[in-house]
Amino acid sequence: MQRKNFKTSAKKKYYIVKKGKNPGVYYNWPDCQKQVQGFPGAVYKGFVTREEAEAWYGKPVKEASHAPVLAPKKEIPDIRKQEVLYPPHIHPLDNSILSYNGVSMALSLPEELTIYTDGSCLVNPDGPGGFAAVFLSCEGKELLTLTGGEPSSTNNRMELRAAYEALKLADDGTVHTISFHTDSKYLQQAFTKGWVEKWKKNGWKTVQGTPVLNRDLWTAIDGFMERHRILFQWVKGHVGTRYNELCDRLAKEEAKDHR
Repeated sequence: MQRKNFKTSAKKKYYIVKKGKNPGVYYNWPDCQKQVQGFPGAVYKGFVTREEAEAWYGKPVKEASHAPVLAPKKEIPDIRKQEVLYPPHIHPLDNSILSYNGVSMALSLPEELTIYTDGSCLVNPDGPGGFAAVFLSCEGKELLTLTGGEPSSTNNRMELRAAYEALKLADDGTVHTISFHTDSKYLQQAFTKGWVEKWKKNGWKTVQGTPVLNRDLWTAIDGFMERHRILFQWVKGHVGTRYNELCDRLAKEEAKDHR
């Protein structure tokens, strides 16, 4: 009896990234994917044999059997470490909110506040990120801006870091009524649609059963929600809304400064 030939697909063992976040040789697709995902104009290719990889790469390639199969597990960001390594910067715009306590200057914020925030990441994920917030009085008077950034982050994390830093600054012992404006539906709907409460009841797992990303920031923001009257409002981005545009510009400037 004649045997049938079944065509098999050989597994790729070498991935060359010529243009990406960190060009080089990778030995599994997940590691390669991290370098090219979200990178404009990424150039990469996978190969079965080392000879094919070297011919395309134009450089020697280490044997796959001698290379690590899995990348080291990435450390989960810790907001406390980020605060120490990359603290935010506060820029008062109205001297009336500054008070002298006999030792140093301190902020004295009004009970009612309007806050706009935004976050930006030059390359998402794992690219330089920035965040910004603008504080206004209920009459619309500009009080201060708050800015900061990190060398490696995500768009969502920068949106949350902006909210966290703004609410942390407002958490000064006074119970504030805050009209909070963000162009992140993810942030806004997490509270207006009760997602955060569901995550907490589910052990900080999503409805799909996966861990909620940026749990450290969600937990901290949720704590501020318990101490203040905060109304989250979504504002459409890039349509000329004055303070949303200002936050966007400041966040992008911070991201560039952290490259």
